[in-house]
Amino acid sequence: MADMTAKNKILVLGRPKVNKAQIVNSIVSQTPIDYATSIDDSEDGAKIAWSLRTRYYQAQLEFWVDNTESLPSSQIEHMKEWLANPDLHSEEESSDIPVDPSIAQLQEHLSEVVDAVIFVFDPADPSSFTDILPWARFAKFHIPGVLLCVAVSADGKPVEVNKDEWFEWCVANGWEWLDLTDTDPDTEYTVERLREALESNEWANMEPIKKPLNHDNPPAAIPEVAEASSITTQDTTTAEPQEQKTKSEWDGFDDVARTLDPARVEAMHQALFSGEHENDDMAGVLARIRSVRDEISQMDQDKARTRAAELAMAVAKMLT
Repeated sequence: MADMTAKNKILVLGRPKVNKAQIVNSIVSQTPIDYATSIDDSEDGAKIAWSLRTRYYQAQLEFWVDNTESLPSSQIEHMKEWLANPDLHSEEESSDIPVDPSIAQLQEHLSEVVDAVIFVFDPADPSSFTDILPWARFAKFHIPGVLLCVAVSADGKPVEVNKDEWFEWCVANGWEWLDLTDTDPDTEYTVERLREALESNEWANMEPIKKPLNHDNPPAAIPEVAEASSITTQDTTTAEPQEQKTKSEWDGFDDVARTLDPARVEAMHQALFSGEHENDDMAGVLARIRSVRDEISQMDQDKARTRAAELAMAVAKMLT
């Protein structure tokens, strides 16, 4: 039975018939969205358990799938204004986001157990984006670890509309934009990216996976480094194929590690763990690690590999 008090819930919100439950099914099963076999998510309050297991940790999570509610016209107009001016609500002005008092009270309770929000809408119905308003307020006030705005076609057909304003709003307000209607075969907008975003979060109930030492595995400190920094999010649903790849993957890491500049590793270590941060708590450390990880995600492959290795070795210095 899921722990109802743990901060391990993932809210999935959107209007009826926008494939919310199908998206969850695809995340959990690691399969493409099957538009031909729609899952009815018209009823409120569906809960879907997920036993997440990666190379470095495991966590018991739960999706809470629910429908957004119709907003009063004043709130719809406010959201349209915010969409036209993505910087309308700075951190200082977030208290001005209008929501019903009952919703604000509900969000206070949800903030204790929810650490990810996935908002789903159909770009073919542009007005449906305004439903994000209450959850944009939730994001500003309660700062969950993962915020995803997902554009999806209700019927699986291409959606030929300009999505720039939605993308710009998401960038300005801390939501990751994922356009699952993008038909480019090389698109970065995939269900796999949804799963990666959830895997990279530091869940409150995550438990590290400790493997016994043997001649084929690297020292135990290195997997713990990867766990703390969430450098990789590859899943290990079955153990045997992963174990066959372990040696070659760590050999590749060692090759990169041998080329690192010790001064850069030390500088990274100082930035994360010492100086003005020496009395910081673990949440602050994880926030700085996440910031470096976000920086790495914007680099090309070679630079990202080197920077990730520097991060891993900097964290290893703290663990040793």
